[in-house]
Amino acid sequence: MWRRKQTAPIESKLKDIPFIKVAGEPSDKPLTLFALSTCGFCRRAIAFLQDHNIAYQYVYMDQLPREQQDIIRSYVKKSYRVSLSFPFLCLGEADYLSGFIKVAWEKELINE
Repeated sequence: MWRRKQTAPIESKLKDIPFIKVAGEPSDKPLTLFALSTCGFCRRAIAFLQDHNIAYQYVYMDQLPREQQDIIRSYVKKSYRVSLSFPFLCLGEADYLSGFIKVAWEKELINE
């Protein structure tokens, strides 16, 4: 009889990702940003969050080992049913913002 290999849930593997936590005003949902260190839109997204004093955590995907990048990609695909694009802001466990369009970010994060 064959059995599937038991692995830890993807969410528990995210605890090993070296997120950088940024202090600020907490929002209703925890915010997690996946970004690239070389991405101009990602830099604008981070500046937007800092300018509005919003608490969040982030990680630069291109500075992680391939294994951790794959864990994050799997998490995003399973949780949000989309492929990862940058910047990618998780709004709790159910909502997200993909790409940086200032008006959309203001609507979702500022005008609550």
